[in-house]
Amino acid sequence: MKVLLNSSEMKSCDVSTMMLYGIPSAVLMERAALAVRDAAVEHFHPENVLVLCGSGNNGGDGFAAARLLMDQGIRADVLFLGTHARMTEQCQLEEDIFQRCGGQVLPDDASLSGYDLIIDALFGIGLSREVLGRYADLINAVNRSDTPVLSVDMPSGVSADSGQVLGTAIRADLTVTFQFEKLGQKLFPGAERCGKLLVCDVGIRNAVPCHAGFSAASGSGSPDQEISPVYTLEEKDLPALLPRRHADDHKGDCGKLLIISGNTGMAGAAILAAKSALRSGVGMVCVLSHPDNRLAIQTAVPEALFAPWPADLSPDSEGRKQLARWLSWCDSAAAGPGLGTDAFSLKLLTAFLQSYKGPVVLDADALNLLAEHPELLPLKRLSDPVSDTATETDYGGISAVITPHPGEMSRLTHLPVNEILADSIHTARSCSRKSGLTVVLKGARTVVTDGIDTMLNTLGNEGMATAGSGDSLTGIIGALLAQGLEPFDAAQTGVLLHAMAGDKAAAALGTRSMKAGDLANFLPEVLKDIRF
Repeated sequence: MKVLLNSSEMKSCDVSTMMLYGIPSAVLMERAALAVRDAAVEHFHPENVLVLCGSGNNGGDGFAAARLLMDQGIRADVLFLGTHARMTEQCQLEEDIFQRCGGQVLPDDASLSGYDLIIDALFGIGLSREVLGRYADLINAVNRSDTPVLSVDMPSGVSADSGQVLGTAIRADLTVTFQFEKLGQKLFPGAERCGKLLVCDVGIRNAVPCHAGFSAASGSGSPDQEISPVYTLEEKDLPALLPRRHADDHKGDCGKLLIISGNTGMAGAAILAAKSALRSGVGMVCVLSHPDNRLAIQTAVPEALFAPWPADLSPDSEGRKQLARWLSWCDSAAAGPGLGTDAFSLKLLTAFLQSYKGPVVLDADALNLLAEHPELLPLKRLSDPVSDTATETDYGGISAVITPHPGEMSRLTHLPVNEILADSIHTARSCSRKSGLTVVLKGARTVVTDGIDTMLNTLGNEGMATAGSGDSLTGIIGALLAQGLEPFDAAQTGVLLHAMAGDKAAAALGTRSMKAGDLANFLPEVLKDIRF
């Protein structure tokens, strides 16, 4: 697990290191500059370097790095783009030292040609407004040049909190960041602007364990609730997250999953979910699906039980009793893939939600129906801009994971898709807090949150952007719920497992040729060597 900090959390780490351990700011800056110098020499072998410096401490890092490069016999000029009146004290000090050592500060209109490396130290992590004027002109000129770029801490113009490009931003070949990775280096489009990311230990001692309310960059929250910093999981974390298996387990000990999926003509969604669930270690799966799908499902997934949708769901009907029997049989349920949004699908989902109180994962058409009928779950509160917390009364004790993509989240919350994409972490956290549900906001960087703990998935690949991939994820999370994991743990473990299977498939097949069925097929490649 790796922590991913936003700008305010990183600044808190800097301050606590200086205050608790007495390490001066100048020492931290010198260590950062040494890391930049070493990365420049090792990765680019430059002879002539241009360092772009702003007025803040990021500019101070740039002045110090230029001086250290000169100490090694490398020509290093500085183009200072800022105002001396707004310079931080540390930046002023480093500029003075640089000039005392013979360094040259160029005018604003200096040419970018004649250098074999540009070091970008304009803004760092502190940028919070759109880049305009001469700053934008310089960044655009750098991007038009053929000279490789090393960015210090963040590519200038990228928000360290959201990864959004604030007007324009440097396209770096290498970004050297300090101590901890930043959210904006992992969220798109910022992740692409960083190039290769190098994390350097400069002696900053403390990660922020938690802070009250949402960060200033992420929106407002309730001050009496604490939110942990965002983190990301790595492949090595998977074994400890998976449910335990024992030598004397039988199929009933490994969980029973009911999948409510597959309207007429949509058997494929149910098949993908069932195959992925069975490959994720669940003991038994029953697919409750349209009767027309029996042959397709039982042929494709003979290991799964099949139950036809009841024709009548009125109270006290035989169909309602049949549904109740399956709901009492299962340890968890998954609903939504290929469910459809017609009148019968609504009746089925309503009967299910009214009758079932066990753990459930809701996806696809289940979410589309809930967007139209939010009274079925606490989702009626999601479009409320004021309330940001849920109570047990609000959600009736249901233990649910919802897995919307941005379009489905837009329908649930009435937020524009572009707003959701611009701040996916805040959107997911707010949705979770208002509903009391675990939220998996899917995308190139999937967010998993229960409103307090938040995991940002950084694995997976573009080959997973294919129809049915979400159905596979639903099956995986449902299987983990059936094996006893709590909703948040099942969700983050499922997302990690899904992404790792996608990476195995991409390595074998390439991203262009991948299809959703490959995810279930490559789950064994992920799990086969894990011992409990």
